[in-house]
Amino acid sequence: MADGLSYVPFKPGPGLVEHIALHIEHQIVAGILRSGDRIQETRVVSQLDVSRGSVRESFRVLERRRLIDVIPRRGAIVTSLSPSRVQDLTSALPILLTHVISELVPVWSPKHSRSLEEAMQASESKFGCINPISVLEAICRLHPNTVYRELIDDLIPTFDRVFSKLVRLNLSGVESLDRMLKTKLIPAIEAGQIDESAHQVSELCRSLERKYLETLERTG
Repeated sequence: MADGLSYVPFKPGPGLVEHIALHIEHQIVAGILRSGDRIQETRVVSQLDVSRGSVRESFRVLERRRLIDVIPRRGAIVTSLSPSRVQDLTSALPILLTHVISELVPVWSPKHSRSLEEAMQASESKFGCINPISVLEAICRLHPNTVYRELIDDLIPTFDRVFSKLVRLNLSGVESLDRMLKTKLIPAIEAGQIDESAHQVSELCRSLERKYLETLERTG
């Protein structure tokens, strides 16, 4: 089991703004930068040897991902990871996912199963374990309506922050979520059980919310 997130080295070059944003995002998700920390523009410029303009653009990207707040005269501040905020976000998941699951299960195919397997492998490479949100994101991406993937993509950075904490502090919680995913949700989907799949995805989302909130109560 890894410590919550594998290291992502900074890579200057094409797509520089996104690389800067991902570099800072990794530090936030991994807990190197914490809620309320100020991200100094001049320090990022110096450390990464990039322009102020590129750093400011990367701040706008991170602000859209709800990872930082850019405050006049104070600069970029890491967004607070409050229990109420996390609860608001997680409460939206069952509404989104039960609808997506109900429409996907009747047309489920081996190609869909391979996509889930690839998502789980990518999650293990990133976190050292399977982040259920990575699988739920993959399910949304399989739906032909691209709005669903856009909605969950908007939530991923915040969920990654909390899951990284969960991996570092609550291994048993991670393992219980893994069991729910592998022994209940995925088998129900692959068996073509629409109602059971919708039920299991709701249960998984509720368990995610409980684990997230327990972790935040312990760590802030």
